[in-house]
Amino acid sequence: MSISNPDTPPPHPPPPPVAPLANPSTPQVRPTPQEISDEINPPYRTRLLIILSFPVLFLLATPFWWYTTSIERLPLPVERISALENLPPPDVRSAILLTGSPGSYPSPPPGKAQYAVKDVCEAIGKEVVRGVDGIYAQGRTKGFRWWDLVYEAERRSSPALRVHLTSSDRANTTFPLEPYVQSTEMGLGPGSGLGLSAEIKPGTLVVPAHPSLISDRFLRQHYKIAVINSLLGLYPSDPPEIPLRALKYSPNITLSFVLLNEDSADGSYVRSWDIEGAIRDHFLPHLEPLSPVFNFSIESQILYHAPLSFEPTYGPAFDTDDGQVARAIEAAQGGDQRAEEVAAALLDDRKGDEAWLIDEEMMKVFVNSERWSLDSGSTNNPVLRFLLFVPSAKHRPMRLSVPDSAQSFLLPQFGAVALLNPPTSAPSSQAYHLPLSALSPSFHLFTQHLYSLLALPTYPAKVHPPPPANPLQPPSPLTPPLSRWQVETVLRQRMRENSDEARKTLAGISRLVKKIKEMQVGDGVRGKVLGAVEKLERLQTTPDPLEAFILSRDAVALANQAFFDPSMMGLLYFPNEHKFAVYTPLFAPIAVPMIVGLLKEAIAWNRGRKVSR
Repeated sequence: MSISNPDTPPPHPPPPPVAPLANPSTPQVRPTPQEISDEINPPYRTRLLIILSFPVLFLLATPFWWYTTSIERLPLPVERISALENLPPPDVRSAILLTGSPGSYPSPPPGKAQYAVKDVCEAIGKEVVRGVDGIYAQGRTKGFRWWDLVYEAERRSSPALRVHLTSSDRANTTFPLEPYVQSTEMGLGPGSGLGLSAEIKPGTLVVPAHPSLISDRFLRQHYKIAVINSLLGLYPSDPPEIPLRALKYSPNITLSFVLLNEDSADGSYVRSWDIEGAIRDHFLPHLEPLSPVFNFSIESQILYHAPLSFEPTYGPAFDTDDGQVARAIEAAQGGDQRAEEVAAALLDDRKGDEAWLIDEEMMKVFVNSERWSLDSGSTNNPVLRFLLFVPSAKHRPMRLSVPDSAQSFLLPQFGAVALLNPPTSAPSSQAYHLPLSALSPSFHLFTQHLYSLLALPTYPAKVHPPPPANPLQPPSPLTPPLSRWQVETVLRQRMRENSDEARKTLAGISRLVKKIKEMQVGDGVRGKVLGAVEKLERLQTTPDPLEAFILSRDAVALANQAFFDPSMMGLLYFPNEHKFAVYTPLFAPIAVPMIVGLLKEAIAWNRGRKVSR
């Protein structure tokens, strides 16, 4: 009998018996790499779908990418633009009213019927037309008559161009007749020397005949010759070419008048000037008739410190011939006492008339753009600057060294400069006010420069100055204002310039769009091009010069807006080479793995087919 101890742990149970192996000789099987790869990787079909999803995604996104990156290129009227280049000049014709006074032709003999004024003018007009056509047909350069004579004015629309035959006591008493253009401040009635008449409007070409010449049997021929010569000059077949010194046409032009004190610190400077009166008397009579062509804005300023960028040359400023002085000195050396006196007098004159001279090279750099504040910040329009330069006390008197030259010079497409020397008798510390009388000589020169800068025509030699309103008063020194004849020439001149520029611009747009495939042509550009083409086509059938000018002005504006449209310039400097340089770094890293994966799957698929067979 055994006694158990409660503190002693129970013994461990025996391990279960190990079952014997079914086949002790069979080794343990491990999975192959292919089985492991097949268990880890998705099936073949799933892998193929994943790889194909990338190109499918790109294919589905291609329409959106094409829409967002495509260039809009609307068609342009290329054929109509090409047709415009070959068109002749537009057939713009003006009507000229030919009238006459009852006393401008001889009375018929007693018992003969009195001819009406209209019949007489019509007979003279037919001869004038035949004469002008014959001159154009026989000339070296074939011309065309762009006007027609009419003999009655309609009530609603009266021709702006007029020719009037009249008798005047103040006309030339001998042949040939001296036609003139009626000015605004005077009017000669038929047979009147002083009376004002509303019959002859300002701007009318007047062909006066003295009463003593009315009975001459060749008066009719002289009327014809005078009218033909005047019309050939006032209304030429081809308007004069616009010179390079003139400003290119712009509908808005700013006229800037600047008074330049070289250095007001030296004293004797200009503090104020009557600029309003000078503009009113010298410029407005020429600017107002040009209102259908240009829109002028005027500004003025005074600069008190406008130094030159060079030092003028001090020397003799008179126009005596150096050869004359040399001959006098040579004769004096030979013992001729009279020649010695002449040489001494010439040398004394030269010493006494010395000045600071501005030569032609100095004129080119006269405007000191770095130191002079001439820019107009209030406008982007073309600016014509008229500079009145007052030299400082140490540079007086200042003159131009060019012989026989006025004290002003022209700067092509920029403006003009005039020199004004204050009186030397005044104290050096005085500040001047320039009245209208002191400004008139300089502004008279500025007016002539304005004609050159705007290519304004002057009267031909066959058209004489008009007689003064009062024979007891001297003729006015002011330049006669522009007449309707001159404005008509400006209209034709600028119409030709605008139409040529519009055609060239449209042709340039057509060539650029054809050459640069990446250039965009949107609705805005196409609409402007179509508008310019339509206006140029209407220009060919518009007889009125003013309406034709407006069409040409609008056409060139639309053509320039289309040419410089920002949408056309956007892709002008982004050719195909730049596109490849941008897209290759983006798509190459993605395309290589996709192509390699597709090749592997294709090879695996091909192997699977062979195994299944």
